[in-house]
Amino acid sequence: MSCTKKNITKADGKTDIIVDEYQSEIIKKVFQWYSAGAYSMQLLCQKLNNEFNIKWPKGYIAQVLNNPFYHGSMIVKNKTYPHRYPTIISYQLFDQVQKFKEGFKKKPFKFAGLEYIYRGLLRCGECGLSITPEQHKGYVYYHCTQYNGKHGAKWLREETITEELGKVFKQLQMPQELLNQIHETLNETHQNKIEFQTKHYDALIKEQKTLTKMLDALYLDKLKGSITESEYDRFYQSLRDQVTDISIRLERLQDAEDNYYITAKYVLDLTNRAYDLFLSSEVEERRQLIKLILSNLRIEGENVLYEVTKPFYLIANCSDQLWRD
Repeated sequence: MSCTKKNITKADGKTDIIVDEYQSEIIKKVFQWYSAGAYSMQLLCQKLNNEFNIKWPKGYIAQVLNNPFYHGSMIVKNKTYPHRYPTIISYQLFDQVQKFKEGFKKKPFKFAGLEYIYRGLLRCGECGLSITPEQHKGYVYYHCTQYNGKHGAKWLREETITEELGKVFKQLQMPQELLNQIHETLNETHQNKIEFQTKHYDALIKEQKTLTKMLDALYLDKLKGSITESEYDRFYQSLRDQVTDISIRLERLQDAEDNYYITAKYVLDLTNRAYDLFLSSEVEERRQLIKLILSNLRIEGENVLYEVTKPFYLIANCSDQLWRD
């Protein structure tokens, strides 16, 4: 948490640590962007540079996303302990990011040698076996091994597969005018949700203050001897449970609203840049983009077939209709 804390000297001369609000906002955005599922590590690097003019390497971003300190825990000698510093994100957001990261890590085995874009992503539509890449005379070909029996499988060059898949990424692009209109609609919807959220938030804060006053009054009753120790413990625990519940609801309220807007807006931004990213990114980034947007990739004869995942297939179908009109 070194980039999000500042050392201060209090009026009594003692030192303390407080949270740097600007840096904390950056950390929070990184978690929100990644949890939305629309950004890989490389895209996060670009996003941070564009919005905050900072250049964090992918390794550092990975460390940030793995650090439980931001949700209230610290690791000492391989054991996790709660700390007293203000939290930056909720545990739910941290947990969501960890689950999403695990999804990217799931690989049955590592490939040695050359990096092939579509290795492990394609299956034979005839027999279901994995499509294997091979290099011949400077070109990369993909073909079925036909281990389960010969069925006349074709060999396709990598450029042919890229051209076929590129069509769907290009199909995701929308006219800029339409994209601007959608963004305006999202902003209006987001503003309406903020107004509703503010009312709900104010009600929860009011309830939280009431419970806090009740806790203070309960403590005074204990000091005065108006209630027994056991009565105090029982009432105190009940009130503390209610305060904790409100705190969790406040966190979820904020995270749900932020994730709604981030997911909707940045998925649109990603789809509009998907074609350029598909053609220009590094191999691993292109593979992540394919896995994010396409599923069930297979080769049948000389055809490359696939399904477009939600919500991208809706955007692709809408864009295709617009371009035809």
